[in-house]
Amino acid sequence: MQNQIFQITAHRVGFEFANGLRLFSGLSFSISAGRFGLVGPNGIGKSTLAKILSGIISPSEGEVLCSHPVMYLQQIEDRPEQTVGEFLVDIWESSQLDAVTQESLLGDIPFDRLLPQLSGGEWTRVRIARALALNSGLLILDEPTNNLDKQAKRRIVEFVEGFKGNLLVISHDRELLESMDSILEMSNQGMRSYGGSYSFYEEQRNQEIEQEQATLDQLRREKKKTEKELHSKVQAQEKRMRRGQAIADKGGIPRIMVGGLKRAAQVTMGNINANETARAEQASAQFQSHYASMRTQSSLRLKELGSKVPAEKLIFHAADLNFRYPGSESWLWPDSLNLHMKGSERWAFTGKNGAGKTTLLQMILSKGESPQGETRGELKVGNLKTALIDQEYSLLALDKSVLENIMDVSSNGEEWIRNELAAFQFFADRVHQKAESLSGGEKLKLCLAKVFLSDVVPELLVLDEPTNNLDLQSLEVLEDVLMGYQGALLVVSHDSVFLEKIQTREVCLLQS
Repeated sequence: MQNQIFQITAHRVGFEFANGLRLFSGLSFSISAGRFGLVGPNGIGKSTLAKILSGIISPSEGEVLCSHPVMYLQQIEDRPEQTVGEFLVDIWESSQLDAVTQESLLGDIPFDRLLPQLSGGEWTRVRIARALALNSGLLILDEPTNNLDKQAKRRIVEFVEGFKGNLLVISHDRELLESMDSILEMSNQGMRSYGGSYSFYEEQRNQEIEQEQATLDQLRREKKKTEKELHSKVQAQEKRMRRGQAIADKGGIPRIMVGGLKRAAQVTMGNINANETARAEQASAQFQSHYASMRTQSSLRLKELGSKVPAEKLIFHAADLNFRYPGSESWLWPDSLNLHMKGSERWAFTGKNGAGKTTLLQMILSKGESPQGETRGELKVGNLKTALIDQEYSLLALDKSVLENIMDVSSNGEEWIRNELAAFQFFADRVHQKAESLSGGEKLKLCLAKVFLSDVVPELLVLDEPTNNLDLQSLEVLEDVLMGYQGALLVVSHDSVFLEKIQTREVCLLQS
C-alpha cells in the first residue's frame, strides 16, 4: 500500500438500479496516493461508488481504471464464531501490516477473545488489520467511527493520522475528516475535489455557496427587471394605440392614414413583444439554469425557538444517585452521582459505551420509574414540558404523513401548518409523504418540526445520539436549530465537534 504511483481514474461513471432508478451519473475524478475523505448527503450513492471502485459491482455507464486492487471495508459485517487469532490467521505472512500499525490496531486486544465479545471499536480495528494485510493499493473505510464511543473513535483517528498507505474514508465524522489530505464532495452536481482537510473544504465550500447565492440573487433581480420592462413597454404601446384609436374615431384624419398608423402601431407592438419577450425569456432561462446548477442545501432559516426557562427552575437534581440492573452485583457508577441542572442550561452526558448515559436519561425522563432495577440515593425532576428525539425517531408516527404528524400536536389549521413546514423544507405534496418513507435526515427535520410547531414548545429537549447516521448537511441543520432553541438541552453524544458547536457543558459518566 506504500506504492506512491497508485492511481484511480473514473470517467463519467454512473449507476442505475434494475428498476430504472438512476442513483448518479457523469462522475469524473481521480484518486492518487494519500488519504481522501468522501462526503455527501445520505442516499447520494457513496457506498455504491465504493463498491464500484473495489470491483464488487460494475457501473451502469462510464469506466474506472485502477492501477492496484482496491479493498472495501463495509460499515457493517457479521461476526463469525471465531477468536481474534483465528480471524487474523493469514495476516502474519503479509508485508503490508508493519509492526507499528499492527500495534496501534491490535495492541490491547486479546487474541483468544471471541469476535462477538469485542466492542464495536475493537471489531472495527480487527477488520481494518485483516484488510490491510490483503495487499491492496487502496483501503476504503465506510463510516469506521459510526456508533463508537469517544475513546474508541480516538483509536481509529490516531490510526488514520499515522497511516502511511492510501485511504479513502467515507464519513460524516468531522474529527476524522480533519486527518484527510483531500476531500471529495459527492453532490447532486457531481464530484468536486478540495485539496485539504475538512476545515479547508468547509471554508471553500461556504465561499462557493455564498458566491452561488450572490449570483442567483443578481440573476433574480435581472429577471424581475426585464419582466417589468416588458410589462411597462407593452402598457405604454397599448396606451398609445388606444389614444390613436380615440383620435381616429373622432374623425378628421383620412382613412388611408388611419390604416397606415394602425399597421405601424401593430408592427411596433410586435417588435416589443418579440424583442422584450426574448430578453425576459433569456433572463429567466439564465436564472433557472444557475439555480439548477447549485448544490442542494439543507439549511433552515428559523427564528428563535421556544422561551427561556427561569434561571432557578429545576431541571433535575441527583444526590448520591446510583443504579443496579436486576441480577447485577455491582452498581452502575463507581462514584454515585451528585448533579444539579437548572434553567436554560445545556448539558451533554459523555463517557464510554456502557457507562450508563442512556440509563440516566431514562431515569430523568421517567422521574425514576424506569428502567427496571434498584435505585439508591435521590433523584428529583422538575415539572417540565419535555420532548425526546432518539436514534429511532420514536417521536414520529411512522404510519402517518408529515402533515398528520404535525396536526397531532398543533391546533392550528392546515394552511398555517403547511406554511410552517416549508421552513423545514417540506414543500407542496411532500407534506403528504409517509414518515416511514423519509430518509434519516428528513426524519430528523420532521422531529424538529413536531417539537417546535407543537402548541406547547418543550422547556427541556432531550437528544439521545442525535448525530448517528446523519450526513454533514443534516448535522449543520441540527446545530443551527439547537443554537436557536431557548430552553434547556440534555444530550447524549460521542461527537465532540457537535457538542462544541451547540455549546454544551460536558458531564462525563464513569463506568464501574
